[in-house]
Parts: sequence; structure tokens; C-alpha cells
Amino acid sequence: MDNKELAIIKPENIQAIVQAAPQSYNDNKNSHDRCIDFGLTILNAVRTQGMNDELDRQAASFIDKARRTVKVMNERRSPVTKLFDEVRSAFTTMENEIDPTKPGTVAYDLQQFRNQYAAKKRAEEEQRLREAEARRKAEEARQRFRQDVEDDFKRQFQQLVNENIDKLTATDNNVTLDTYEQSLAFIKGFDKELPSGWLANLKSCVRIPAGMDITKVKAVEADTKQRLGRQFSEQYAFEVGQTADYILDRLPSKKANLEKMAKDNAEEAARIKAEMEARQKSEAQRIEAERAAREAEERRKAEMERKTAEMTSLFDSQAVAATYAPKTKVTKKINLLNPEGIMPILSLWWSKEGCTLSVDELAKMFKKQIAFCEKLANKEDLTINDESVEYVDEVKAK
Repeated sequence: MDNKELAIIKPENIQAIVQAAPQSYNDNKNSHDRCIDFGLTILNAVRTQGMNDELDRQAASFIDKARRTVKVMNERRSPVTKLFDEVRSAFTTMENEIDPTKPGTVAYDLQQFRNQYAAKKRAEEEQRLREAEARRKAEEARQRFRQDVEDDFKRQFQQLVNENIDKLTATDNNVTLDTYEQSLAFIKGFDKELPSGWLANLKSCVRIPAGMDITKVKAVEADTKQRLGRQFSEQYAFEVGQTADYILDRLPSKKANLEKMAKDNAEEAARIKAEMEARQKSEAQRIEAERAAREAEERRKAEMERKTAEMTSLFDSQAVAATYAPKTKVTKKINLLNPEGIMPILSLWWSKEGCTLSVDELAKMFKKQIAFCEKLANKEDLTINDESVEYVDEVKAK
């Protein structure tokens, strides 16, 4: 502590304050009461009689004496209040020197370093999250590309199967006695195995994600072919082979019906033909329904795989490593880039709050600005011309 602080906390100084304060207070109280009593006499006379020259002179004399009385009262109490002020100052100085909100204190300086560190950590965390999100989106795009390639390959495969089944079905539907042996040979010799080279020559028509390397694209296609190869071979042999076998089983009875139609009269031939066509139509509908069901199941599985991949990507993005980060409170602060920036701020404030305030509240809030405009009016005769503003003359007696 310096000498001033030591002087303040000495018991004798405190005792001096205690002793001097009552006398100073009493003297000032008497001066206060006498001044008010004398002034009230003049004020009551003005209120009852109205102002005249004599009362104006008395009032002016009283006001001058009141000013001198205030000065004397101030000098009388000054030693007491000054010491009180010094005591208060000593206490507040000690408090301010450790107050984290006061610039220059150790706590304040540490808080600034903490703020800078917290901002740095926050920026690093945001950057890390942006990079993680970019990686997640890239992986999501790759997963979606893999699924799209698989869907495309399955679509092309199903198209191949449908085309060959349609060939077999068309041959069966168009068989006649004249073409029977030729149709029978065609169906018996129809290749029920996946055409060699078809899988190797299979190409995807899916759009490649932006930034994906061509080598990775080829790797995805190759991996998908390897995974689907066995499934395609087995499914092709089953669907095409089943169709061919079914047709072959029915061909002898169909030939018999065709021969019978050739021998019977027109009416009986028409009946047999109608029955054959009805059976063919019913069978075609059954085969088409089974094919549609298989395709719907494939689409359902593909959609489930797609959703699973999306959920996995989402969970992976949320599984972040826990790292230390100081507790922070982030608030937005306005930084004016130039003086003109104050205008939109005032405009927003006026639209949200200013327009709801009273004239007195606004006048108090903008006291400095109003005083500046009054100064311009009095010194430069520069006034505001607006229906919401008026100038009135204020007259003061000297």
C-alpha cells in the first residue's frame, strides 16, 4: 500500500471523520432550513400577488444568496466527504485491480488470452467439422455411385433376360404345324447359360460423381461385376431355362391340338384355338406377374441397401473424437466498416424499438444530438424543416 492508503486506514483519520461529520451536517442543515424559509416567503408572495418589479428584485437577490450558501455548505462539508471519497476510492481501487472486466488487470489479460484461444479452438473445430462433412459427403457419393452402378447392371441384366424370354415366348405363341419342328429345334437349342463375354463387356451408364478418380470408377465397376457375376449366371439359367423347359413340356400337347384343329370342323377348331389362346394368355400373365414381383423385390432390396448406406454415413459423421474445448459463449458483435454503417443500424433499431418509445424517452436518449442541433440553430441559424420538429424560445432571467 502507498502512503495515501496507509493514511486512510489510520484510526485517527476515521475518528476525525466521525467527529467532524455531525457538526458539518448541523451547520449545513441550519443554512439549508433558513435559505428555504426565506425563499418560501418570496415565492408565496409571488404566487398570491403576481410578479412585479420589487418581487423580481427580491427573487434575484435570493437566488444569488442561495448560490453563495450552496458554495459555503460545500466548503463546510468538503473535508468530510473528501475523506469518505478517498476511503471509497481506496476500496474500489483494490477491487478494480483484480476485476476481470477492467482492462489492465491480470484477470482481464488472462481472459483476453482465453478468448483468443477459444476463438482459435472454435475455428479449428469448425474446420474439422467442415472437412469431416466433406469426407462424409464424398463417401456418401461413392456409396451412392456403387449402388447406382449395381442397380444399372441389374437393370441391363433383367433387360437381357426379358428379351430372351420374349424370344422363347414369341416362338411358342407363333408355332404352327408347318413350323413345329423348326420351333422345337430352336427352343431345344436355345442357350440357357449367360452369354459368354456379356458380363465382361458390361458398362455402366451412371453419372460419375464430381472429383471421383477414373481408376476408382473402374474399381467399383469391377467389384460390382465380381459380386453380381454368380447371381446373374444362376438367375439367367433359372429364368430362361425354366421358360424353355415349360414351353418344351407343353409343345407335344400343343402339336396335338393343332393337328386336331386341322382335322375338325371350323367350329370345333375355333373352340380349341380359343382355349389354347386363353391358356397362353393366362400363362403369359402368370409369368409376367412373377417377373414383376422379382423386379419389385430387387428394387425393394436396393432401396433398403441405399437407406442403410445413408444411415451409416450419417452415424459415422456424428461419431467424432472427444477433444478438449474451453466453454464458450458466442455472441454476434457489430463491427462498423465505415461511418455510413450507422444508418442501417439506426433504421433497424427504429423499426423494432425506437418507434415504440415516448417523446421524453427519445429526447433523453438523443440528448447529445438534440443539443448539437440547438447549437446550430442558435449560432448559425440552421434549423430543421420538418412537421415533427418545432423550435421554441426559452427565456431565462439573469
